[in-house]
Amino acid sequence: MRITQGMITEAFMRNLSYNLKNLNDKENMLSSGKRIRRPSDDPVSAVLAMRIRNTLSGIEQYNKNVNDALTWLENTESALANAGDILQRIRELTVNAANGTLTPQDRQTILDEVSQLKLQLLQEANTSYNNRYLFGGYATDQKPFYIDSSTGKITANASAAGTFKYNLGMNNDIEVNVLGTDVFKDLFATVESIEADLQANDAAALSSRLADLDSAIDTVLKYRSQIGAKSNRLDATKTRLDSNEVDYTDLLSKTEDVDIAKTIMDLKMDENVYRASLAVGARIIQPTLVDFLR
Repeated sequence: MRITQGMITEAFMRNLSYNLKNLNDKENMLSSGKRIRRPSDDPVSAVLAMRIRNTLSGIEQYNKNVNDALTWLENTESALANAGDILQRIRELTVNAANGTLTPQDRQTILDEVSQLKLQLLQEANTSYNNRYLFGGYATDQKPFYIDSSTGKITANASAAGTFKYNLGMNNDIEVNVLGTDVFKDLFATVESIEADLQANDAAALSSRLADLDSAIDTVLKYRSQIGAKSNRLDATKTRLDSNEVDYTDLLSKTEDVDIAKTIMDLKMDENVYRASLAVGARIIQPTLVDFLR
């Protein structure tokens, strides 16, 4: 096979271009900090990096859900704690009012306080968070309870139903809302009965209301206990998600980030190879007769 000067020059230029490309790739890696800048750089690692990014995006959303759910539960717990304190005060007043030695005027004074406490209970039952009513089920834009203008009694909103859930992961949901009708409906009826007994100056009837008050207090405590258990579950979920985020972030870095020390060494090697190619080319590409005739 006859080797011509053109063949030698063509082979040299091809190898020189390849060496320059390697040098350019290393420089781009160092400047971007990424080993994979396009799928063709490493198809397997590129697909893995995409999957890891999707997983991290999901973890970020789940963390937001956990934080939102925790805040919802904290506000619900606060409202129920206040309701429990109000009920305890109403119980104290009822025990006092059941005393046979009190005068009608004394019971009227107690009635005034009980009526104000009932309005405070209504406010707790209509507690909202982020413009959403906590005890209204799906109807988060409507007050769960209101005062009926025709009867003067506190009435539940018929639309206040349904459970409110947050997604915490694959097939992992948690109900965060407590329906107002489960907690407050019978409670308001008991307080209004106490108001009626006070107006009637009926000490015996007031004594019979204590069992209903105790039942209402127990109901509030039951739901506070459930909220506490759910809060613990959310705390554990948040800890797991934070740990997963650290793990997947580290895996993503190992998948697509540059090993700085190794890449610098490779860059120096490619730079030396490229310089050597230029030196060899200067020797290989000799002047031709045409160059002398110019």
